[in-house]
Amino acid sequence: MITDSSHSDDSVQFQLILINSISTMNNKTINDYKKGLKAKYEEAKTGIFSGFLLKPSPAELKNLCLVLLDKGFNKLDQEILDRFFNLNDKSSKLKQIEHFEVDKLKPISNFLKGRTEITRVVNLDVIAVLVDFNPRPYRKFIEGNKEELTEDLAINEIVKNEELEVIEGNKNESVFQELKKKSVSKKIVFAAMPLFVLGSVCYGVKNIFFSDKNCMVWVKNHYEAVEYDKVKHTAAVSPFNQYLLLNFKKITVSDTTTFFRNEDINSPIVWYGKSPNKKEYEYFNQPGLHPETRKTLKPITKYIIGKHILKND
Repeated sequence: MITDSSHSDDSVQFQLILINSISTMNNKTINDYKKGLKAKYEEAKTGIFSGFLLKPSPAELKNLCLVLLDKGFNKLDQEILDRFFNLNDKSSKLKQIEHFEVDKLKPISNFLKGRTEITRVVNLDVIAVLVDFNPRPYRKFIEGNKEELTEDLAINEIVKNEELEVIEGNKNESVFQELKKKSVSKKIVFAAMPLFVLGSVCYGVKNIFFSDKNCMVWVKNHYEAVEYDKVKHTAAVSPFNQYLLLNFKKITVSDTTTFFRNEDINSPIVWYGKSPNKKEYEYFNQPGLHPETRKTLKPITKYIIGKHILKND
């Protein structure tokens, strides 16, 4: 039997290249982690937390940590924050971050701004949390994703997708047959309705996500999206931040207000700060910066409730 030695050699060489490539992919380094973080940051700084990440000062990064902590962390992310901020369970973690020395976030700020490199892995892991980079933390990144699809699973996924497409095709065919049974007028109505709904949805999506409103201004007790060119000379402008736009509000408090989650004084759901004239306290439903003074808001305490709220009722 005659064999094609050149073909055999090519096959062996291809296998060696493939093995080499796989080996190289698995040997991830800290530089690969940094590159991934930088790329993800470029994406995240125009996302829902752009108000914190577009100009990532140490104060803005600390406030983003407060917002994310309030929203809730998984176990790994909580471990990262605990390690960086040296958090413990003796008091509210929000309070501990609030009193954390803001200058210690400068290395993270400078890294995101492209000014310096970071060598401490815990700092890189904090960035991974802030920009939602995966896999994280670093130890998980260098191990590689152990949940990657095998070839068989990948094929099964393709088959499932093809089956779904067939099912959807059958559904569409059934709908078409039903429409054929209707009168001409009903056909027109049923055909026009999806177009009308689609048009309305597209118009709404455009206004929400693709409008020319590229920044925000504070109006009484909430943020409103506006066009920068229309307000730049008349109002204090903040970077567009969808999360703050939808969730951040100034609230009125009284003796009937719920100040703590499940009555736990270590889980505040109200934050406060002095008004621009510094004559009174103002209250908000989210942590972050006071929209007018730009000072960091503080979590509510029983002392503040007793001294400044209940005495006024």
